[in-house]
Amino acid sequence: MALSDVELTVNLYAEGEKFFDLLKAAIRDWRSSPWGHERERAGYALELYRRGLDVLRAHLEEARARAEVGYFTAEDERLLSRAEGRLLYWEKKLAELTEGVVEK
Repeated sequence: MALSDVELTVNLYAEGEKFFDLLKAAIRDWRSSPWGHERERAGYALELYRRGLDVLRAHLEEARARAEVGYFTAEDERLLSRAEGRLLYWEKKLAELTEGVVEK
């Protein structure tokens, strides 16, 4: 058995809404818990949330750059703009979640 046999991949375009919403709930609900293991889970959820945003942002920047130098239809622009809008939304939610929170 290889370590790669137990990896999980999340398609952020198809499943990003559920992924970020689930992490948002975990962060919000567990970060102030009296239980250390729940605060650790909130910290891990925050790390996954940030990593997800980084991956999505990098992909969209690359897609935008490729689109601007190649064949780019109105539908391509619509899809890219929608994905960029969702990225901004989830970045805003992260800012709301972490506003005034001191991380350890």
